[in-house]
Amino acid sequence: MTGSREHLHHLDYPLTLRILGDFLDYRSQPPVGCERTEYGAWVDWAALATSYLSSTEVAVVHVARGCAVAERHGGLPNSAATSVRRAIEQLTVGRGLTI
Repeated sequence: MTGSREHLHHLDYPLTLRILGDFLDYRSQPPVGCERTEYGAWVDWAALATSYLSSTEVAVVHVARGCAVAERHGGLPNSAATSVRRAIEQLTVGRGLTI
């Protein structure tokens, strides 16, 4: 992998790893930039975002990265969390997805 990797431990980044896990589970091979481990995953955000992904998949990577930043710093303020939740709900309406 290229760039700067960071290890996301499942105790520190459970929501981020859930997003990445759901995203990666349907793929036959993981994209460049994400390597699962026994305790979480090694992630190179730059390599992952520029890997062979569709534009929708790149959006998922950016959401996961934003979630990692929020988890690292104790979460989002309520006002921002509400806006993020509404935006994601709008994007998933009609696609059989729920939050």
